[in-house]
Amino acid sequence: MMAGAALVTSAAIAAADPADDAYLAQLHALGFTFTPDRDEAVVAMAHLICYDRSSGLTPDAIAKDVHQFMGPRGLTFGDVTSMVSLAESTYCPS
Repeated sequence: MMAGAALVTSAAIAAADPADDAYLAQLHALGFTFTPDRDEAVVAMAHLICYDRSSGLTPDAIAKDVHQFMGPRGLTFGDVTSMVSLAESTYCPS
């Protein structure tokens, strides 16, 4: 799975897309905290979540994969599940 690696490896620049800005704002409203230099990585991960979904992976499988990377950084499985759900509702085509 690709989604978890995005947060670990991506360099950051400011989000310029309104959907990206809305996604980041919704994450912050849910209580997620990360520095602005991680915005691009967070958005990239959301797009990879949609890629994984279009490849047939379930939200639970994606959350488990992302949690492997993000759990050691303080995110619970519930946090990651919320992130996956929000990414899906923001970016994934219906």
